[in-house]
Amino acid sequence: MILFFTCSLYLLYRVCTLWPTRHERTRAWWIGAATAVVAVIGIIVGLLSDIVAQKALALLLMPAGLAWLLLITVTVVAWRTASRLLAWLATTALLLFTLAGNSWMGDALIASLERRIPPLDLERLQPFDAVCVLGGGTEVSEADGPALSTGGDRIAVAARLWHAGKAKVLVLSGSSISGMERERDLAEESATILRGLGVDPRAIVQVPPGAVNTTQEIAAYSVAVREHGWTRVGLVSSAWHLPRALRLCKAAQLEVVPLGADRRGRFRGWSLYWLIPQEHGFDRVQRACWEYLGMIVGR
Repeated sequence: MILFFTCSLYLLYRVCTLWPTRHERTRAWWIGAATAVVAVIGIIVGLLSDIVAQKALALLLMPAGLAWLLLITVTVVAWRTASRLLAWLATTALLLFTLAGNSWMGDALIASLERRIPPLDLERLQPFDAVCVLGGGTEVSEADGPALSTGGDRIAVAARLWHAGKAKVLVLSGSSISGMERERDLAEESATILRGLGVDPRAIVQVPPGAVNTTQEIAAYSVAVREHGWTRVGLVSSAWHLPRALRLCKAAQLEVVPLGADRRGRFRGWSLYWLIPQEHGFDRVQRACWEYLGMIVGR
């Protein structure tokens, strides 16, 4: 992988430097061309001997990978031919794009949120009068109905808590935002899945529909807790989302125990494969930045 990556970057650099002087064909130009050929050979050897390099090449041919290579090319050319201002702008754009799609950056940011929430230990956990489950983690199709989505671990954790006798009732909330997608009742979707997982329908409580964000869901939980007289209350959501949710609970004077699900901040090793901007990195970087922005503005 190191051979493939090094040769690829060198070849890209050489192409950027040789192309503008292609009509001169000096001795230095021919030496540069020869080293470019050596780089091509190195890339081929790397691809033939390393399956990770093959996957990296495929990743570079994806839209984000091609955009990254284009930004690298523009940056190199800008530093050689354009003004200093344009070169710095290109460098800044390249750096931002690289960080925005970097898996190491995404995992580190998500982990910085998740480490604030203690791991879930069902055996030591004391029973709750109610466990509130923030909306999300579901998707729905006309053919199959509600199903777990990528964040669906929160629904599975809620079911585990009930089956383990740790939650007398599960309190569900959430509605879709009008104008962003078709109308959906996220609480009802979660309830349908929980019933399918064997949870007694009598143990499922749904707050009135209309809560379209975490702030409104917390407000609805506060009303439900007061109305039912629950004293020990748990709050289930993705572990990276809970720090912001807990701030909102504190503002609403709602005392809850955080129950983290859907942990994603796992270090994936130092392979250069993860340096390439990709979906995994963009997803985690944006999720973490969204949470930190929400904490800054108090939403």
